[in-house]
Amino acid sequence: MRRGSSQECAGHGARLPALGQRSDRRLALRIARMVEAAGKIIISGHERPDGDCIGSEVALCAVLRQAGFDAEVVNSDPTPPRYAFLLDGAIPGGQAVPVRVLGDKETTLAADLFFALDATNLPRLGRVAPLLRHSAERIIVLDHHEGDSDFGAINWVEPHAAATAELVWRLVSCCGWEAPRIALYALHTGLVTDTGQFSYRNTSPRVLRMAAELLERGVEPERIWRNVYLNKSRRELALEARARASLRTAAGGRIAHIALSHRDFLATGTGPQDAEELANIPRSLAGAELSLFFYAVNGGQQTKISLRSVSPIDVAALARQFGGGGHKQAAACRLDMGLAAAKRVFLAEAKRFIGRERKETAVS
Repeated sequence: MRRGSSQECAGHGARLPALGQRSDRRLALRIARMVEAAGKIIISGHERPDGDCIGSEVALCAVLRQAGFDAEVVNSDPTPPRYAFLLDGAIPGGQAVPVRVLGDKETTLAADLFFALDATNLPRLGRVAPLLRHSAERIIVLDHHEGDSDFGAINWVEPHAAATAELVWRLVSCCGWEAPRIALYALHTGLVTDTGQFSYRNTSPRVLRMAAELLERGVEPERIWRNVYLNKSRRELALEARARASLRTAAGGRIAHIALSHRDFLATGTGPQDAEELANIPRSLAGAELSLFFYAVNGGQQTKISLRSVSPIDVAALARQFGGGGHKQAAACRLDMGLAAAKRVFLAEAKRFIGRERKETAVS
């Protein structure tokens, strides 16, 4: 019997009151049984992967391979450069984790089991989604977003979890699987990025206990900080300068927004994957309650909108009106129109939205 078997999983879990929920053991046992029965396992996450997505994928893949299973990561889009240190052997003693982008001509994914990580719904997997449309009975979902995440045979969806990395860690802990060094760094990367370096409201005592245990096992947080938040290229800094120069306000300063066009990306030699952290720029403006970042994707044919809030305003509710979703203070959506049109349409609704929020808050 291979390590990480369901029998071992069933007998483990003494630390669950500190790091998880009592239901973890039941879910982990079901997942472990499906993993044991699988010959080939493919792990995927949402398109344009962020720190929590790629961190969770790398960690789970490394753990499963360490336990003797055949696993790889297949994504719709490339890994952003700031997370390449999790893939290129920059972590001392780390093992190589197979992470690749779905080929343009691939029409099938041959696997017995699929993990969908950090994806609110199946379409969020991007180009991978159509290949899994008829594989629900072979999909395990691990996610922490509010939305339609119940598209698998097992759906471990917990909106109160700080990050999908937290759920991966709880699965690994419950099953007694060994976490190699690269998995520890990948999990900490997921926590750091999805909690805003442990500053957002989702920074729970459980998250800090998990982070402490990762550090006790050898993770050096400065190494992650340098790779994720420093070491920017001149092109990325030029893009950031354009984003800052575009700052505008609406609704008497309650809304702050920035925008990047397809021309901005071309002029700086960058792409949407280089713009992930820029959503925090308008949020830093004094008096802004709703922060919006509009940027062109797919060659300017569509517009992605990242929403942030610094007050109880539920940006996920606003994003859902446009087919998106996320968390109360961080969400996103995409509009099938160019940048200028998207700004007009979305800002009009955003003004109405915060107006209603103000009235509801005054009544309550």
